[in-house]
Amino acid sequence: MFDVNETLLDLAPVRDWFSQRYVDEPTAAEWFAELLRLSFVSSVTDRYEPFTDLAGAALETVSRRYGVPVAPENLAAIKGILATLPPHNDVVQGLTDLGNAGFTLAALTNSPMATATAQLDNAGIADFFDTVMSVDMVQRFKPHRSVYLQAATNLATAPSDIVMVAAHDWDIAGALSAGLDGIFIERPGQQYSPAFAAPTLIAQDIAAAATPIIDRYA
Repeated sequence: MFDVNETLLDLAPVRDWFSQRYVDEPTAAEWFAELLRLSFVSSVTDRYEPFTDLAGAALETVSRRYGVPVAPENLAAIKGILATLPPHNDVVQGLTDLGNAGFTLAALTNSPMATATAQLDNAGIADFFDTVMSVDMVQRFKPHRSVYLQAATNLATAPSDIVMVAAHDWDIAGALSAGLDGIFIERPGQQYSPAFAAPTLIAQDIAAAATPIIDRYA
């Protein structure tokens, strides 16, 4: 079961948009961190809004922080970019290897279902997945345990039979807390916090993760 944004899909277009629009600050990393903060608070306070709406709110917040005006077209642009992200170069090979080994492949994302479907279609990798799931189903964002438990219910399997693959340590931590195994993809700039339970495995990318996954679980 794969996270989508940054794990499968490359956020480079988002970084490029920020560097062209804002020059120095705010950065794409600051915007994404604010987006995650909003999603975490949303889950704790029972105030659910779609991830794409929170993306717009995060852009307004970090822009105001630096006194940069935000036009409606800026909000539309960032949502459009999120829907059309390309896959990382290693993704197709890794998914091909895992599919050929007989695994059921699922995607589990914080994005709304319509956005998730558009993302995977536009990236040309939708056909690899047996099912795609959004946090819409529980109106909580990852890493809330309910997301992973509902995913297991949807897949009609025990949480312990699912391996979560993600480039975010908090996503793996949430999966582990729900009884799943967790494989951390160490994308550039991503580190696994020692404050969390240790992941089952660590790999540099999806293609590199395929062999140890097959060796361990096939």
